[in-house]
Amino acid sequence: MVIQIITTPSIPALPKIEDKKKIDVRYMLTPPFASVHIHWDNTIHELVYEIEEPIINEYEMAVLAKIEEAMLELININVAIEKTLEATTTYLDKTTRLLIDELNIKITPDSYNKLFYYLYRDFIGMNEIDPLLRDYFIEDIECNGIDSPIYVIHR
Repeated sequence: MVIQIITTPSIPALPKIEDKKKIDVRYMLTPPFASVHIHWDNTIHELVYEIEEPIINEYEMAVLAKIEEAMLELININVAIEKTLEATTTYLDKTTRLLIDELNIKITPDSYNKLFYYLYRDFIGMNEIDPLLRDYFIEDIECNGIDSPIYVIHR
């Protein structure tokens, strides 16, 4: 069974909050894996937009790196550019399962789901910025260079 990654979540109704120091909102961007948490940070005295993605442990991180490396060598570009997102997702799922089997990797179904999200995000999506691009409420994203913070203009 292919994992369902919802790329067009429903648009949540956000509360109107006048005092930005009282903002504390969470909503899904890529259910059930990626969400956003917008809140006031008293330490830096700024409103913070944080992407929340599945937390992976060191073993899962090593497995992800191994699968990504093997995937880059194995991926068939003609099949990877499928006509539908569903076909591309199915191809990614089958290839991932094949690599896990061939590399004799032992992971739980929960770990597989988390790793598949990152593979989907990185191979089909737009890597780390993918959740940002899926946020209906973002009007603009700015960055002034390497190792600089990203500024998000939110409605």
